[in-house]
Formats: sequence, C-alpha cells, structure tokens
Amino acid sequence: MSKLSEEIKRMFTPGTALCSLTYAAIGAVLAALLLAIGFWKTLFIAAFACAGAVLGGIGNKKDAVRDAVNRRFPAKDTPIKETGMNKSDIDEITERIESSLRTEKPAQAEKNEE
Repeated sequence: MSKLSEEIKRMFTPGTALCSLTYAAIGAVLAALLLAIGFWKTLFIAAFACAGAVLGGIGNKKDAVRDAVNRRFPAKDTPIKETGMNKSDIDEITERIESSLRTEKPAQAEKNEE
C-alpha cells in the first residue's frame, strides 16, 4: 500500500514529467466529457466526484456527522455566547421598542375608526 501512495505522491509532485502527464490526462477526460455530454452534465458529475472525495477522506464518519449536527443544533444545556451587550444597553433597546409600539397603536386605532 505504501508503494501506491508513493506513486500517487509522485504523480502530483509539481515539476515532474509524471505530474504533467497526469494533469494532461485529467484535462483530456474533462474535455471529452464537455464535448460528449455538455457543460451542465459534466459539472454534475464533477460535483458528485468532489462530494465522494470529501466523504471518502473522512476517517470516522459517525463522529464527523455528530460534530456537524452538534455545531448546527447545540444541546439545550449549552450556554448561549455573550453578545457583548450589558444590561443598560438591553434596557435601552427594550425602552425604544416599547416607545415605538406606544406611538404606533394610536395611529392604527385612527385607521380602524375610518
């Protein structure tokens, strides 16, 4: 297995003849796909190939999925990060909201009377 990984490393080492041949082959396959099936279908195939490469590169998929879900939906007992606002800032914002609500109510009542 180490021989295979060494060969793959040599294939993608910049400046070597093997690297230029590898990229030429990749370019030829890409060009053939573009000509044969079109841009969008080729892009579709490339997207799934990239997704497969990413999923194949993950060692422990169970932990990776658990970490991704926990980042998106944290546990209920996890404290919310501080916003950097102190109590006076929050009180000021609350007062502004309440005063704007008080000024809007009479205007709405006048519209309803008409």
